[in-house]
Amino acid sequence: MAAPAFRSVAADSAEVAALKGKTNLASESLGTKIVSFSDEFFAEASNLLKDSEAVFLPEEFTDRGKWMDGWETKRHNKSYDWTIIQLGYAGAIFGFDVDTSHFTGNHAPVVSIEAANASEEEVRAGKAQFSEILPKVDMNPGSHHYFVYEAPTAAYTHLRVNNYPDGGIARLRVYGQVVPQALTASSNGLIDLAFVGNGGRAVACSNQHFCSPSNLVLPGRGKTMGDGWETRRSRTPGHNDWAILKLGVRGCIDKIEVDTRHFCGNFPPQVTMHATVSDEDVPASD
Repeated sequence: MAAPAFRSVAADSAEVAALKGKTNLASESLGTKIVSFSDEFFAEASNLLKDSEAVFLPEEFTDRGKWMDGWETKRHNKSYDWTIIQLGYAGAIFGFDVDTSHFTGNHAPVVSIEAANASEEEVRAGKAQFSEILPKVDMNPGSHHYFVYEAPTAAYTHLRVNNYPDGGIARLRVYGQVVPQALTASSNGLIDLAFVGNGGRAVACSNQHFCSPSNLVLPGRGKTMGDGWETRRSRTPGHNDWAILKLGVRGCIDKIEVDTRHFCGNFPPQVTMHATVSDEDVPASD
C-alpha cells in the first residue's frame, strides 16, 4: 500500500499554524508511551514524547557521553534503528513535526514512519501489521521538519519511527484528531464530552499568550499553572477572553466542572458558557 500523499511545509507557513491547532497524539500528557526500541544508548526514546521543547546543556554529560534531550542511538549501525510508540488515544493523523533540535553532528540523517491499528499485546507479540505512512525523508541538523497530509489518515494506535542508520531526534509531534475506540466514563457514570480521550478539542480562542486552551481537555488535573489556559492581562474595561471547545460527541449536559487549580492570583473571577449544535469546527457567530 502506498503511503498517503503529503508535502513538506515551512515552519512559518499557515499550514503549520493550522497543524499546531490539532491535538498532539504523541504527547506524554495523553498517556503515550514507548513500547520497544532497537537502541537508546545515548538518550532515551521516551524523550521524543515530552511536551516541553528540547533543551541543550553544554556541560551535561553521562557515563555514556554527551547528555542529549531526545532519542539518540549508538553509531555504526549496519541497518537502522527504530522505536515503537503507543499513542495515548487512537487518532487520525494530519501531519508531523520531526524535530532534530540541538542534534547537529549527530542527528538522524533519514527518517520514515509506519503505523498500525492494533492492541498492545499484538504489537508486543510482533503480530501487528504496520504500513508506511511517511516514506524516507531527509533530516537536517537542529531543525523542525513539518509534513502535512493532503487528507487525514485512518485512525492508528501505534507508530514505528525508523532512524536511518542511527543518530538523534529531539521530539516527535503527531498532530491529529482523537478517534475514540469507546467513550470513557468517569467514576459517577457521566461522560466528559470535552475530554480529549472522547474526541474533545479546543478549536479557537481569543488569546493564548501563556498557555493553550488545549490543556483544558487533558486527562486529570493540571500539574502546574502552565498546564492550563492562561491569557495575557488586559486593562480594557469590559474585556473578556474566550475559548471554543468542540465536544467529541453531541450530548445533553448534566454537570459542568471548572477547575482553577494552581491559578491563585490570576484566576478568572467569573466564567460564562454558551452552547450550540454545529458540524463546523468553529461555528459562525450569530
